[in-house]
Amino acid sequence: MKGQSVLRQAKLVLLSEIYLVSGTTHTVSSNTFRIFIEYVGGGGGGGGVDGNNGSPTCAAGGGAGGYGCKVFDVVPSTGYTYALGAAGAAGAAGNNPGGAGGDTTFTVGATTVTAKGGSGGSGDVGAAAPHVTAGGLGGVVGTNGDVNAPGAAGEVGMGLAALIPLGGAGGSGPFGAGGNPSTGTGTVGSAGIGNGSGGSGATSNGNNNRAGGAGTVGAILVQEYGYIT
Repeated sequence: MKGQSVLRQAKLVLLSEIYLVSGTTHTVSSNTFRIFIEYVGGGGGGGGVDGNNGSPTCAAGGGAGGYGCKVFDVVPSTGYTYALGAAGAAGAAGNNPGGAGGDTTFTVGATTVTAKGGSGGSGDVGAAAPHVTAGGLGGVVGTNGDVNAPGAAGEVGMGLAALIPLGGAGGSGPFGAGGNPSTGTGTVGSAGIGNGSGGSGATSNGNNNRAGGAGTVGAILVQEYGYIT
């Protein structure tokens, strides 16, 4: 009876928060019985531009990784495997799209949750203004989370006038902002900020090639919960 009384009085409380940006295994503490995780896929890279044609060029931003969250009951002092979605590569100088971000996963028992990586932004070879280039798609809806959400798309690149090209910003997510939009006569794209965000597209006004900005690696935030009396 005494044991039952203690159990009724026990409260589940937050013990710690761990932000995973590297590694492949997370071992919960000896007092942890439940975890709540939030996770994002890798962000896509921004596109590069081929500016050697006398036209304004404006590449697009990469999409942010998708998002998910999940509550798991876990065994204390047990290791659980995960994978962080790789960052999408910057689009190389020239008319080259950015690379796609990778998928983030976390496994407990027979259940693996997944957040999908964002797509790379389009490159650009230039054209008479006005013209636009397509932003990378955000990571599509993932699987097995309590919440599964797509990532934000990268912004389009816009050639508004002969000397005013604007590279699209990268898609933003809950753990980081997308790379800032680029503008000017010849500007490389900016890398995403934080985790799971897209890089921005490059620009040129017609006389140089520029590379886009890289996306950023995915991440997992783990909250560990245990009982106190």
